Amino acid sequence: MRHLTLFLLLLMWALGAACQVSLDSAFWEEEDSMGLLTIKAVKHPKKLLKQVIDRLHKDLQETHQARRYRIEATFRKGSIPPYSASCIYSVEGDNGLEIIGDKYSDISDTNKVKAPKLEDFCFEGPFDLYDTIRIKFDLIYFLLFSPSHPSNEYHSNQYYNISPFADYEETARWYNVMAYDIVYGPDKGMYRIILEKKNDRYLWREGDHNFWVPDIRYTAYFDRRSLRITQIKGEQTFRKDLPYPFNSRFDTCLRFQADYDEERGMPVLKVIQYIFTTAGYNDRNYESRNATVQRLDQ
Repeated sequence: MRHLTLFLLLLMWALGAACQVSLDSAFWEEEDSMGLLTIKAVKHPKKLLKQVIDRLHKDLQETHQARRYRIEATFRKGSIPPYSASCIYSVEGDNGLEIIGDKYSDISDTNKVKAPKLEDFCFEGPFDLYDTIRIKFDLIYFLLFSPSHPSNEYHSNQYYNISPFADYEETARWYNVMAYDIVYGPDKGMYRIILEKKNDRYLWREGDHNFWVPDIRYTAYFDRRSLRITQIKGEQTFRKDLPYPFNSRFDTCLRFQADYDEERGMPVLKVIQYIFTTAGYNDRNYESRNATVQRLDQ
């Protein structure tokens, strides 16, 4: 009987430890071992979704002081040797949720396009294969993320997928919405919202930015009191077994995470981590992009 009791105690400890490890956020890592953690589902997740979208749209109207970001990226495409590049980009007077500086679109002729204004640009790789202006644009594209911008430019671009908190009606129609209320200490807590895109082609309406491909999943965290964003993670996958005309020879996967801290009580982008891979039938069809956008201390 004593051995059975010991076994049950060990089993309960292991289950508790497993649950603790499974939590996919570092927000409560600073709590001491005696802190209380409770997680419960929000009864009306779409109501909370509407509230955080309204909060984000209000924060888009704010302006912030000058900031500087270091962009570091590594590229590999097919059989070409990998190359890396880095720079510093400055911005001032934007809303803090996203980096709004000079706007750049896709380029087809770099001889007719003015290079972005970057500091400390550095490149390591086969200079004879790439021109400097195109590489600078590749770095700039890593900045073009917004969690909530309503304009077409920030809804989607060649690097990031559609802003999930831009339009409540469209997001509520296209995504399965799950929300959790997390309390992890005295006066400390947050909401976790998980969005999983539906793949029903009949959901599409004229004017929608979403489409029934690809698969997209978001996990976002918001302060429990202010409803301001603290972190958002996204994953987008294209499968090569999709039906025509969306089928492809490649499987692609995009993952990113954006973290925010505060300036005068308002959220300000701190860092973006970005990973993109395309896997084809052979090494020549392989492509990857890994990047970090990190705010520098003033």
